[in-house]
Amino acid sequence: MNTTGKTKKELLDELEKIRLELQGFLERSDSHLSKLQKEYLEETIFINVSEGILITDSMCRIINVNPGFTHITGYTPQEVIGRKPSILKSNKHDQQFYNKMFLEIDQNGKWQGEIWNRRKNGEIYPQWLTIVPLGANRSGFLGIFTDITRYINKDIKIKNPAYYDPLTSLPNRHLLHDRLSFMVSHAKRNKKLMSVLLLDINRFKVINDTLGFGAGDLLLQTMSNRLQSCLRDVDTIFRLGNDEFAIILEEIAQPQDASRVAKRILAVCALPLQFSDHELYVTSSIGISIFPTDGEDMETLLKNAEAAMNRAKEMGINNYQHYKPAMNAKAFEQLTLEHNLRKALKNNELMVYYQPQLDLATEKIIGAEALLRWKHPDLGMISPAQFIPIAEESGLILPIGEWVLRTACKQAKTWLDTQNKKIVISVNLSARQFQQQDLVSTVNKVLQETGLPPRYLELEITESLGMKNPELTLRTLRELKSMGMHISIDDFGTGYSSLSYLKRFPIDTLKVDRSFVMDIQTDANDAAIVLAIIALAHSLKLKVIAEGVESREQSQFLLEHGCEMVQGFLFSPPVTPEEFEKLIAKK
Repeated sequence: MNTTGKTKKELLDELEKIRLELQGFLERSDSHLSKLQKEYLEETIFINVSEGILITDSMCRIINVNPGFTHITGYTPQEVIGRKPSILKSNKHDQQFYNKMFLEIDQNGKWQGEIWNRRKNGEIYPQWLTIVPLGANRSGFLGIFTDITRYINKDIKIKNPAYYDPLTSLPNRHLLHDRLSFMVSHAKRNKKLMSVLLLDINRFKVINDTLGFGAGDLLLQTMSNRLQSCLRDVDTIFRLGNDEFAIILEEIAQPQDASRVAKRILAVCALPLQFSDHELYVTSSIGISIFPTDGEDMETLLKNAEAAMNRAKEMGINNYQHYKPAMNAKAFEQLTLEHNLRKALKNNELMVYYQPQLDLATEKIIGAEALLRWKHPDLGMISPAQFIPIAEESGLILPIGEWVLRTACKQAKTWLDTQNKKIVISVNLSARQFQQQDLVSTVNKVLQETGLPPRYLELEITESLGMKNPELTLRTLRELKSMGMHISIDDFGTGYSSLSYLKRFPIDTLKVDRSFVMDIQTDANDAAIVLAIIALAHSLKLKVIAEGVESREQSQFLLEHGCEMVQGFLFSPPVTPEEFEKLIAKK
C-alpha cells in the first residue's frame, strides 16, 4: 500500500480493510494456515504492503512477520521468530496500559490504538496498531501496524486546532501539559533524568512595535526552525505564548547535557535575521529545571524552569540559568511585596519626600524633586529599589504614579499659597506612565484639580525612555510643553541619545547622572563627560542640574564650569514636607 500523501484517517481506513481481509482468511481455520491461504497472504498481502504484520502462536511467540515489519522495526524474521513481541517495547507504557489492551481483546475481540515501540536501533516511535485473536480457539494473534511519526503534528491539527499553533506548526501549552505529565511518569518508572527548558525572546515587543507584526511572525517562525535544528528527534518543542517556547529533553545522562543544549540554542538563535532592509539580532533567556532534583511533577518543573528563566533575564542578554531553590524564595518575596504594595496605596502607607534643588550660584532653594517612599507598618521603610521594579512589572506604577503626581502638585500649591514659595516640583514619569495614551489628559486633570499653575511643574523622563520611540516622545513632550510646564531629561549621559532628536525635543533641562558626579575630581573621564554635557546643554540653550552632589569640592567644580543647579546630600537628603518647609525658612 502506498501511503504517500495520505491523511492519517485515510491510512487508518486502509489498515482496517487489510485487517478485515486477513482476519477473514485466518478465521476459516483454527489450525495453522492452509496452503492456499498462506500463498495468498505471502503473495498478495504479506509481501506487498508497507505496513508491518506479525503473527504469534497462542503463547504469544512470533511465528511470522512480513517485509513491512522488517522495514519499520529493523528486525529480520530470523531475529524475532520464536521471541515475544515485548522485544519491541519502548517502556513508555506501564503494565496497566497492557492489561487494558488484553482486557479489550478478550471483551471486544480487537484492540486498536496508538502505541510507542522501539526499533532495533533503539529509536522510540509511535505506531498505529491493531491486534486481533486468530480463530475461535484463539490459536494466536495477528498484529498490523504502521509508523505514524509523520502524521503526529497533522493529527494534532485535525483533532483540535486549540492544541496547535498555526504560525510555527508547534504544539502549544495544552499539549505541553499532557506530554510533560507522560514523560515525568516515564522517567519515574525508568529512573531516568529529563529536563525542561523555558525560553523567552528578549525585546520581542520592541520588534513588533517598531517593524510590525510581519517581522514578529518571521522571527517566531525562524526561531522555531532554529530550535528544532538544535535538538534530537526524541526532544519536543512547544510554543507557549507570544515570545515563549518550552522544550522537553528526554532521557538525558546528566544535567550538563541540558546546559550544552542551552548553549547551542543561544548561539544559533543569536545569528542575524534579515527582514526587508533590516538585519535583526535577537537574544534569548533560558531557564532549566531537571527531573527529579528540581521537581517530580509537571507543575513544579514548569514553575522552577520559569523561575530560572526570570533569573536569566536579570543576569543579562543571551543567558541561561539552572534552577536553584533560592530563586523561588525570591519570587515568593516579590509576590508578597506586590500584594503588600497593592494594600499600601489604600492604607496610606505611601508618602512623598522632597529633595531640594538649589541655584548653585546663590544656594537658594528653587525646586524640589518628588520621591516616592513606602513605610510598611511591620517592615518599616522599604527601599524604592525593591518596590519600584515590582510596581512597573505589575502595572501598579500607573495608579501610584498618578497619586505621586497629584500629591506633589497639591503640596507645591500649598507652599505657593501659604508661604508664597515658588517651588518648581519635579516628578519622574515611568516608562509605563509615558506610554499611556491618556498621559497628557491625566496631567492636565491633576493640574486643574490641584490648582497648581503649570509653570511650577517639571516632568522628568530618562534618556533611555525618551529614545525608545523618539517620534512618540516628541509628540507627547510637545503636547505637555504646550500646557506651560517644564521638561527635563533625567540620568543624562547613561543612555544613547540621538543628538538629532535631542535638539528637537522641547526640553528645558539636562540632569547629569550621579554616577558621573561621584568621582568628578578623581576620574578624568567623568570630569570630561560632565563638562561635555554642560557644553552640549548650553549650546542647545538648556540648563543643567547635577544630582548626587555630596562635597564642597564637587559643588565648586560644577559652579566653575557653568552648572546652574544642583541637588544632593551636601545640601539635604530627601525629607518630609514638614522638614522641607524648615529648609525653606533657613534658606
